[in-house]
Parts: sequence; structure tokens; C-alpha cells
Amino acid sequence: MRRKAPKTGDVVRSEALPACGVGYIVACEGIHIWVRFLGGMVTHSGNDAFYLRRDSVEVLSYAN
Repeated sequence: MRRKAPKTGDVVRSEALPACGVGYIVACEGIHIWVRFLGGMVTHSGNDAFYLRRDSVEVLSYAN
């Protein structure tokens, strides 16, 4: 049975930021996740990970 909530290491696509493409989850904090996109985009804070709600991403591949 597949789990419903995304976890660290899962490959995801953002529905909130469709221009960002595909990335992977680097951290989880409750209903929020940090996603590092594979295109190497940098946020306005200088960090290379985006803070998103976990229900705003589609899981493409589950980590073990």
C-alpha cells in the first residue's frame, strides 16, 4: 500500500510552481515541506530550497 503523505527523498512536481519543474524533498515540517528543484533555482532568501505545503505537490517517485 502506498503512503499518502510525501516524505524526505521523494521526487515531486509542484502544482503551485509549475515553472519550477521536478525536485526532491529535503525536509518535512508538519504539513509543510522543503523542496529542492533540479533546475538549480535560488529563492529570494538565497536558499536553494522552496517551502511548500505538502498538498501542493504531486509525488512522482517514492523514496525507500
